[in-house]
Amino acid sequence: MPEITACPICGSTQLYELLRTRDYHYTQEEFPLKRCEQCSFIMTSPRPDIDDLPRYYSSPEYLSHTEKSNTLIARAYRFVRHFTIRNKEKLVRNYQVPATLLDFGCGTGDFLGHAQDTGWQVFGVEPSHTARQVAATRMANIFATIDPVPLHSCNAITLWHVLEHVPDLRKTLDQLTQRLTPDGTIFIAVPNIESADSRHYGITWAGLDVPRHLWHFNRKTMERLLQQHGLKLLRTIPMKLDAYYVSLLSEKYRNKNSAGIGTYVRAMRIGAASNRAARKSGEYSSLIYVATR
Repeated sequence: MPEITACPICGSTQLYELLRTRDYHYTQEEFPLKRCEQCSFIMTSPRPDIDDLPRYYSSPEYLSHTEKSNTLIARAYRFVRHFTIRNKEKLVRNYQVPATLLDFGCGTGDFLGHAQDTGWQVFGVEPSHTARQVAATRMANIFATIDPVPLHSCNAITLWHVLEHVPDLRKTLDQLTQRLTPDGTIFIAVPNIESADSRHYGITWAGLDVPRHLWHFNRKTMERLLQQHGLKLLRTIPMKLDAYYVSLLSEKYRNKNSAGIGTYVRAMRIGAASNRAARKSGEYSSLIYVATR
């Protein structure tokens, strides 16, 4: 498994092991997280080879890549998604008039389909063959890589819980900024490792999701990364529902897949407590970073 030897944000080689956690979702393999002493950025290292990563997404319960799962958690995920998709499009519209939107990591195309229905010309990039096939039945311009998307063509680019998955962080952001129009806006949603629910659950926090999550952001490291790519942070927006969903998964992992009523009660309690704490600290379970060139 390849090892990260230098921080992709500051270039420091002073990396130390912060903790070890497991792929609680699928394989139960153990993976270390390393932290940069210079800038505090956290990364999964060592991690699977690029060619081996797809097998960690092959679980039938990996919900953004499938419509087939019918577990209670899957039904809750789809119910919440129905509302959040509309809210996401409204958020993008607050910053840009509908023109051309690229959804990078579009999964099965639910958000992108809604954007198309509300007046956007759309592009989608999705490396998963299975998810891409589903998206392609709903709309055109769904690609495996970003290469077919014209340069300087998109006034809006969205990444909904995607950036933490990309193997080459700097290359991906370079490619994305090259697709933005001069006045374009990019929207990046990622888990926040400094949230209260992260601190509560520790190594069983579902936001770690190793080895699918290769990078683990806080507000400081994300803002620095954006600046390095010529992007100015306009606003940081909380994703309050994520605290409940992530807490539910975390309870399941902590209690070895137990799904009794107590699991749901504890998850709702921790999710609510996390959101309350974040009213003062700003450290919500997940954050959307809105940035422009």
